[in-house]
Amino acid sequence: MTRPERSDKGLFGRMASEASDRVLDIVDPNLVLDHVDVDALIQRVDVNAILDRVDINALVERVDVNSLMDRVDIDALMARVNIEALVDRAGIPEIVAESTSHLTGSALDFFRRPIVGLDEILFRALNRLIGREPAEFPQGPGNLPEVMDQQHGATVAIKTGRYAGPLTRLLAFI
Repeated sequence: MTRPERSDKGLFGRMASEASDRVLDIVDPNLVLDHVDVDALIQRVDVNAILDRVDINALVERVDVNSLMDRVDIDALMARVNIEALVDRAGIPEIVAESTSHLTGSALDFFRRPIVGLDEILFRALNRLIGREPAEFPQGPGNLPEVMDQQHGATVAIKTGRYAGPLTRLLAFI
């Protein structure tokens, strides 16, 4: 705090200034502070008025973010993170399960198609060998084809598949 020039003060101002300087030279400030009730003094402080006087933008500009980040303990911070809850919230188990099932289905289809083709060739060859017409072979188990026709009525339903052929049955057995 800068002191105003002595010529700016009047006679009483100069006398008060001299008196206070002499009192401060004589009196120990620690003795005065021993008689001050700090709690009562703090209660008299208007914190909102002090905060209103603070320029937040200037304060933020003075903060060195890099030095602040250097003080952060990343290991302690990560120890507080619940990874399982984070993974569940992101839906990762469902994504993995769905992609795995699609991958497995695609892989099975990739191997199943050639086997079904070979089954069809073997099926026709065996039917010719024993003298049976392929049309005599039932399209499905029991009365399933008739039930399918009744459920779909006038709607055209595409029936695919047959009984498993000899190669498919052999591979399933293995």
